[in-house]
Amino acid sequence: LSVSQNDHRQLLAETKRLASLLRLAREEAILRNTPISIQLSNKEYRFFSKNRQEWIPISRDNHFRKRQFPISNIIVRSNIPKDSDHRITIVFGHEPVAPPFDIFLETPNNQSSIRADGIGHFRIN
Repeated sequence: LSVSQNDHRQLLAETKRLASLLRLAREEAILRNTPISIQLSNKEYRFFSKNRQEWIPISRDNHFRKRQFPISNIIVRSNIPKDSDHRITIVFGHEPVAPPFDIFLETPNNQSSIRADGIGHFRIN
């Protein structure tokens, strides 16, 4: 029981961190007038900015650096289809309105989710 509770706390903490970073990426894309994207896999997530026609990984920013999920057996799902490399990509543009989406972080015993309404609100469940 203790391991399951610790797993749930760790999953919830990671979900909150990810929601905060998504909110920040959305705000930065609007402020910079430059698209910012995130790619999520079951192991990690990474942010990119668009430079002309090319997506460049953001590496020199403490907030948007590449991050490994601290939980080894996590599964990331979304209503956004995965690409051929089994990654989920979300793009934030300079517009204040975007399509809503859901992200689910799951372990064998727990689940948490982020629901984005498309106008800047990110709700954690």
